[in-house]
Amino acid sequence: MKLSKQALEILEQLKQKNGESTVTELEKEGFDQSMVNRASLELEQEGLAEVDEETDEYYVLTDTGKEVEEKGSPEYRLVERVRSGDTHMSDLQDLDLDVALGKARERSWIKIDSGEVELVEDVEQDPVREKLEEKDFTDEHLDRGLVEIRESTVRKIRLTEKGEDVETEKIEEDFNVEAEVETPRIGKKHFYKEILDFAQEKFVEMGFQEMTGDFIVPSFLNFDALYTAQDHPARDLHDTFFMKTPEKTDLSEYGEKVQHVKETHEDGWTTGSKGWGYDWSEQEASRNVLRTHTTAVSARRLHEIDINEEELPKKFFIIGRNFRNETVDRTHLPGFIQLDGIVVGKNLNYRNLKGYLSEFFEKMGYEEFRLIPSYYPYTEMSTEVQVYDEEDEEWLGMGGAGLFRPEVVKPMLGFEATVLAWGLGLGRVAMKAAEIEDIRELYRNDIEILEETPKWRPHNGGEQ
Repeated sequence: MKLSKQALEILEQLKQKNGESTVTELEKEGFDQSMVNRASLELEQEGLAEVDEETDEYYVLTDTGKEVEEKGSPEYRLVERVRSGDTHMSDLQDLDLDVALGKARERSWIKIDSGEVELVEDVEQDPVREKLEEKDFTDEHLDRGLVEIRESTVRKIRLTEKGEDVETEKIEEDFNVEAEVETPRIGKKHFYKEILDFAQEKFVEMGFQEMTGDFIVPSFLNFDALYTAQDHPARDLHDTFFMKTPEKTDLSEYGEKVQHVKETHEDGWTTGSKGWGYDWSEQEASRNVLRTHTTAVSARRLHEIDINEEELPKKFFIIGRNFRNETVDRTHLPGFIQLDGIVVGKNLNYRNLKGYLSEFFEKMGYEEFRLIPSYYPYTEMSTEVQVYDEEDEEWLGMGGAGLFRPEVVKPMLGFEATVLAWGLGLGRVAMKAAEIEDIRELYRNDIEILEETPKWRPHNGGEQ
């Protein structure tokens, strides 16, 4: 029998350890993890050892749990405060009052009468904190998010009867070029980042200037400048994250354009529109939000453009993160990346829009591309952008596009022009590249997915 030097070393170690050990234990004795794994596979192929994986669960404190371990549970801290004389609800606002009151009443520690908190039981010890300190974790700790369960995988190597009986002195050392080895773990760029970087490179090649913008923007940019009425459902808390701090933005930097947007909403101003026909509120427009689309950056760029009309057309793009109050599932996340672009000119039309988009997707490697009718409140015409995936023989929706309405362009740009606009999502391209069905996997940095996903190339071998 022949074995590699490494497999022979591990075989001898196992014999010294009553026939079994774990990869972790062998690591602690100075053996390289990858070497141990290769050797164990070789021993398994020769029938000298069996390799099993066992999964153990263990608890770890969350940040909330660490705070309770340090300061005590909210309900016990409430009892301490009431005991010290802070009995009125107004005195206790610095506590996590919803949890503190709920849990203290649930334990029959307190009662509340006319805004006054009274002790029913003078509790001397905090049972939640005690059990955390003793590592005696319960379902309550899990339910309250004080601890979380994690898993660890233990790889155990155990000699077979053949392995126990074999005499190591009679084994010849051999370099086995056919032995299975683990895929080497080398650093490489995330496949999603490769796609986003490639898209950025292609727009620069097409003569576009890159825009940047803040995540926190006033509703004025995110909605009002884009001719979205202040009672539009998209502005509701169900879709939008409104900021507590800073709650509002002073809109004075936008000068007379605030008045122009106001009049456009109310009666159409000089855009040729009838407007929405309501009393527009600057107070509502000043409320800060986490931007729900990178089109908010496009709106700001219209405001910032300081050029003569003779210098047109001008082309801009941005690839950036946006935020919406979505329920997390396999197709939705509260944060997502969007590619936005605008072209500002005097003699542009729908054919130009199609030309820019088809050139971009051709560079991405998609040979078939189409625009189908759709609706967006700030573009007319409005279209959905689709590309054809030859591998799965289906049309993929990539986002929306259209020509900004005069109600968007004239108030923010200051003069009449044609603005081509689009907002695209490249998440589906990335999901197909990694063959995943759950969008959350794009952000989990699963090592196995990252290692097994090949370096991204344009779809169907398009140009690099």
